[in-house]
Amino acid sequence: MRWKLLSTLLWLGITPATADLRTWVVSDAAAFSGGVVQDVQVHPDSLVILASLTGEENLALGRSVVDQFGKRVPLADGSIALVRSEWISGTPNVFGQEFTVDLGVARAINRVRLLAGETALAQGEYFVRGYRLETSPRTQVWQLLSEESENFRLNVDTRQDSTWVEFDESGAPVPRVGRFVRLTVIRQDRSNWVAIGDIEVYGQGYTNEGFIEDGFSPETPVNVGRVRWGFESAEQTEVELQVRGTSDDGVGLEWSDVAHHTESGFLFEGEEPVERIEYRALLQNEAPHVTPVLQRIEVEYDPTLVASDLAGAVLSEDPIRKGVPARLGYQIQTDVGADDYGVDLVRLQGAAFDVEQVRIDGRSLELDPTLSRGFRFSELTESAETLIELAPEERIGTSAVIEIIGQALFLQDLTAVTIEAGSRQQDEADGYINWQRGRELSPGAWTVLASGKPLNLLSTVEVSPQPFSPFSGESLGLQVVVSNIEAGREISLKIFTLDGGQVRRLRQSGRARLYRFDWDGRDGQGKVVAPGLYLYEVGVSESSAARRGTLVVAY
Repeated sequence: MRWKLLSTLLWLGITPATADLRTWVVSDAAAFSGGVVQDVQVHPDSLVILASLTGEENLALGRSVVDQFGKRVPLADGSIALVRSEWISGTPNVFGQEFTVDLGVARAINRVRLLAGETALAQGEYFVRGYRLETSPRTQVWQLLSEESENFRLNVDTRQDSTWVEFDESGAPVPRVGRFVRLTVIRQDRSNWVAIGDIEVYGQGYTNEGFIEDGFSPETPVNVGRVRWGFESAEQTEVELQVRGTSDDGVGLEWSDVAHHTESGFLFEGEEPVERIEYRALLQNEAPHVTPVLQRIEVEYDPTLVASDLAGAVLSEDPIRKGVPARLGYQIQTDVGADDYGVDLVRLQGAAFDVEQVRIDGRSLELDPTLSRGFRFSELTESAETLIELAPEERIGTSAVIEIIGQALFLQDLTAVTIEAGSRQQDEADGYINWQRGRELSPGAWTVLASGKPLNLLSTVEVSPQPFSPFSGESLGLQVVVSNIEAGREISLKIFTLDGGQVRRLRQSGRARLYRFDWDGRDGQGKVVAPGLYLYEVGVSESSAARRGTLVVAY
């Protein structure tokens, strides 16, 4: 279809037409400096990078600390408060007692502090008499940081007591890279307990995570299109970008509900039109001396809308049962102004509809695959969406109600079926379809509720035709409904001879939906198989569940 061709051309850098498409660009230190930052810095040359550690940040604060038995202890909560925020031995027998701090990621450690608990402040003899400090990337091989067999200090600070294992020429401690820090008590007093309040760890390099966010308000509400951005991501580093639309007063999705992108170009996803465009970039590393770099962000937007308003709702008179094809309707209320592009493309996301009827303001349109009149549709089961194209003469250029009637399969208790509208005129003007996502007509209006018991992972397999001939001009179809899986799982069809030899394997991947495999009657080398009885098996990756049966090849 032409809209697919135009989109492909655009991603290749070929623009079929020019238009009033505008771009918000953030590409220099001055532009990035206007953003809100946390644990990142804007550098004049490398632009946005993770913040450098000053050496005064306690890297252990809020992290997990466990003893040698795996029991959590409150030794990284930033407090030494009596009992609740300290560890008290309850016995003088503390030799070999261990505590391990998990910093979350590897850090370049150059200082450790052990703070006495509040009990030790009252009982001056309740301090650690001897200690060993070590670090490890995976709690397997430990490197020595510091050791003191005869300690007389209430609080231990490796910067002050000169017990660090190695120093450079300037006298500074040489950092050791590790994720875990282990404290081992190597001396005890026969008559005194030990009370430890906190373990603090310090280091150098970069922070392990930070973000920058900013926004831009166009003069009028807009549709947001492509987002392109430049970054450098070295090994063990990552940058993720989020883009959302809000109203001028900040009403919109929470960042936790906005998609994260690591690819360098993507199309905006979110309800439109928007009054404000905002981005949030998250920088991360798993190595202390490297940082990713955010260099540039470009967000395209079109001040001409597809429609001034677009609202959708599911219409269903009969109860919908999971795993059973259901007939239902979808209503779209459009408000198209004189300056808008208008609507001649509609996309439903969340369900693949076998469309039976489309009505505009109660008038039925004729299904016409050539699109010389009426409408045509594409049912995309793999992505669970439905594309409806209106003929040029049916373009909606004013307020109207669109009704879509058809059958769809629902496999979950709740399924949101969202609505997007597009325009061929906008496609030709901007060079790609900038889908405008609508809103729910009312809360929950586009959510389908399906009843019934939880479905089996795999339904019964439907095989047709039986028997099957490779020379009939058609393929053998095997259909199965896969339920209760997340996107990305592999579904496979294996065909065997009666003695167990594998003839062919076909694979697909996706979410819970109807899957169809088409077999042409050939083996893995492309040869037509001999007539006879064959076995098949349909399975799901990471599961032992399978459906098995027989099929007949005859010619």
